Amino acid sequence: MTAVTEKEKMLAGELYLPGDPQLKAQRKRARHLARAYNLTDADEPERRAAILNELLGGIGADVIVEPPFFCDYGSNIFIGD
Repeated sequence: MTAVTEKEKMLAGELYLPGDPQLKAQRKRARHLARAYNLTDADEPERRAAILNELLGGIGADVIVEPPFFCDYGSNIFIGD
């Protein structure tokens, strides 16, 4: 029997430990990318798109997200066209 990770518990809607090292690392990564996104200028659409592609779980074509943008993990966010 394999152990259930704290991330798996979180995604299943169960009680979990948010201080888990894996979850802390994922939050840190998301905050770093969101900070980079929030520091972009309106004339950097390619850079913004690249950051969102790295941060989010999925993003459609021609999506515009105006800074500031904040999230805990990002990988659970999917935006369609």
